[in-house]
Amino acid sequence: MAKSKVVVFEKANQPLEVQEFDIPELKEGCVLVKTVLSGVCGTDPHCWRGQVKGMPVPVILGHESVGRIDKIASDRKTDSVGEPVKEGDLIFWVAGHPCGQCHACVIEKDTTGCIARRSYGWSYSCADYPHLTGGYSEYVFLTARSFFFKIPDSVPAEAAIAFGCGFPTAVRGFDVMGGVQPGESVIIQGAGPVGLSCLVMAKLGGASPIVVIGAPPSRLELARRLGADLTVDISDLKDSESRIQAAKEAVGEVNLVIEATGFPEAVGEGLELVKTFGRYLVMGVFSDLGAVPINPTRIVIKNMRLYGSVFWEPKHLHRVIQLLAAHNDTLSLQDAVTHRYGLAEATSALEDVEGLKCVKAVIDPSL
Repeated sequence: MAKSKVVVFEKANQPLEVQEFDIPELKEGCVLVKTVLSGVCGTDPHCWRGQVKGMPVPVILGHESVGRIDKIASDRKTDSVGEPVKEGDLIFWVAGHPCGQCHACVIEKDTTGCIARRSYGWSYSCADYPHLTGGYSEYVFLTARSFFFKIPDSVPAEAAIAFGCGFPTAVRGFDVMGGVQPGESVIIQGAGPVGLSCLVMAKLGGASPIVVIGAPPSRLELARRLGADLTVDISDLKDSESRIQAAKEAVGEVNLVIEATGFPEAVGEGLELVKTFGRYLVMGVFSDLGAVPINPTRIVIKNMRLYGSVFWEPKHLHRVIQLLAAHNDTLSLQDAVTHRYGLAEATSALEDVEGLKCVKAVIDPSL
């Protein structure tokens, strides 16, 4: 029986372990994918640190991945929008699987609110069939319920994975708040993949000026190349007051603030940067890192509109691929992939992403 090398997460803060798993027999509707690149999402270190509760260990991490079809069931001839596919085609698959039976799925028709949503890379145990359920693996086994999309030949694998799940997250967030208007002033808190994806969306929407607040310098340099009018490096700004002051000195209060940091403290700071009748989109603080004090009066007296957005649906990933096909000649998002790691180096990848040493880190099973 053919085998796949995988990296297994079993216990918080312990090194990930390389193992070999049997590759299951291909069933009706299923696809076996050979992983080309798996993005190391900023959430992955939180999983490794035990900050994402309820993970059914052992788990193969990696919920944002691209790969080539190695084998495909005879009854599955197209991707999830009817594009013909064959062995060797590069695809991007949707990690999440909603239940299809809860209020969010059936009544709201928005699966991001699914109460029983499961996902490759963090909520399927690799002890259970089909075992190969995370991107930190030579092969990933997509079951019949999995959505996936063919990546055009004009889009490099590195560009497709450059912002990983952050790009469809941003697309969905912009849908939730109604997008941007030409000439609308924007502050983006955070220069990771979610923040940089929001920068691309805001720039394409004609927003101006766009300010990105974050760190380290390598990410801020990319932000400027992608069209940020101004960047604020917070590396030496250790407290909220100094960060708020630096942002206000840079651009003042703005129409729209987007939280894409992953840190709860940023929310209170963002409330101070929204002007009267402005909007605040919060979507970075997915991992529960605890409560922080905020001043709700700021929301009230500014007539502020506050939005929260979590996850994304297949349509948002499809739109990302369309955007890349249309604009990546200019964006060159493949340049965002600054660090590559083999399977045996996955623990180092998590540490480096946690330490903000990378713009985008990827696991490359071929190394």
